[in-house]
Amino acid sequence: MKRITFCIGLSVMSLLGYGQIGNQILTSIALGKYSDALEQINELPPSPELIQFKAIAFEGLNMWDSAVVYYSKLTNIDNQLAKKGLARCYESVGNSSKAIDLYKQILADDSLNANIITRYANLLRSSSLHKQALEQFLKLTELDSTCAKYWEMLGDQYKAMNMTVESTTAYNKAYLLNSKNLFVASKYFAQLIKSNVPLQYVYENILDAYQVDSTYMPILMLKGKVESDMKKYSKAEITFTRIASLGDSSFFTLKNLAIAKHSNGSYLEAENLFKKAYEMDSTDFFLNFVYAKTLQNIGERNLALDVISKTIKLLYPSDELVASFYELAGDIYNSGNKIDLAVENYQMALEKDKKNELKYLNKIIWCKIYDKKFRDAEYLVHKYDSIILEKYADDSIQLKNEQRKTGFYKDLLKKEFFFMDDLKNGKFLVY
Repeated sequence: MKRITFCIGLSVMSLLGYGQIGNQILTSIALGKYSDALEQINELPPSPELIQFKAIAFEGLNMWDSAVVYYSKLTNIDNQLAKKGLARCYESVGNSSKAIDLYKQILADDSLNANIITRYANLLRSSSLHKQALEQFLKLTELDSTCAKYWEMLGDQYKAMNMTVESTTAYNKAYLLNSKNLFVASKYFAQLIKSNVPLQYVYENILDAYQVDSTYMPILMLKGKVESDMKKYSKAEITFTRIASLGDSSFFTLKNLAIAKHSNGSYLEAENLFKKAYEMDSTDFFLNFVYAKTLQNIGERNLALDVISKTIKLLYPSDELVASFYELAGDIYNSGNKIDLAVENYQMALEKDKKNELKYLNKIIWCKIYDKKFRDAEYLVHKYDSIILEKYADDSIQLKNEQRKTGFYKDLLKKEFFFMDDLKNGKFLVY
């Protein structure tokens, strides 16, 4: 049963005048035993002094209609106390407009009441009245700029408004005021990452917080994620293994531990983790991509191709991302000597991602040469040449690098055509 935090507006002495039962009512309310308090109140004859305590007892029991009745009766006795009780009740039943109006009235007479400002600000935010809420949270930091909680709430509000820089600044002030509060620390570090602050700086701060409590899950998760983003996969594996040992088996942990193990070459362990994560969410593009590569590395090509196929068919990612899946499928077919299927997937990648067409053309040329389809390869080499001449017209260094590549292909094809005796028939076109 919840305990209500309140200030008794009426004189406690008036209740103490009822002797022992009055003491019992006060004790029951103080301990949150509201049913006992109502029974004790009902033993006494009705009186104005008991209205406040009856209203509090009904509120404590979540009997909002009855609480509203008694707080309304209290209006003529203690108007401010009545309004505060009514505002809480209307807020609890979801009647935000009435609660907001009451909080406005209360603050008109008591503008420096931090508790009321806090409730009012939180209600405004939950009602999506963000600009009004921001005004109230700023007011709290003006009332007491040394209160870490006020800065944290201000940071939450800025975050709700997608004001990343302002949110980060507010969280920073909250963190500096109380660096032992790891809940605030995790919010602050997450915003630093979102603000594209250098990861090394964020990581150093995370390590400081980690020293405070090495078992605090949000900090551990941030530590592992930053280690992974910095490509410190050995450390990331240790961190996510620790997270898993502490009982966390969330998608986030499974995914990142699997990626770390894949990056460290532990493909069989990674595959088991990827499988569990994939069963939880098959729509994560990056997970699916690395999962497919892991399956390829352990020889499960058909399963890898199945993951790729489902990702392409069921999701609608960007063309460049789709192309990367087609490319991976092509690599898998290629490694399995299914050259026609490899070429087909490389061509699909090329159609989706023209920006990287030279990369896919290069792979297709190799496939054609491997499959002894030299005329097809010859045609593609000429196409490659025409593309690089146009693409790198103003970049002589890159053009020479690419021309070395086509020169190698041309020399290779000359040898093949020579052995095919195509030179005698005047069919050789590569020069």
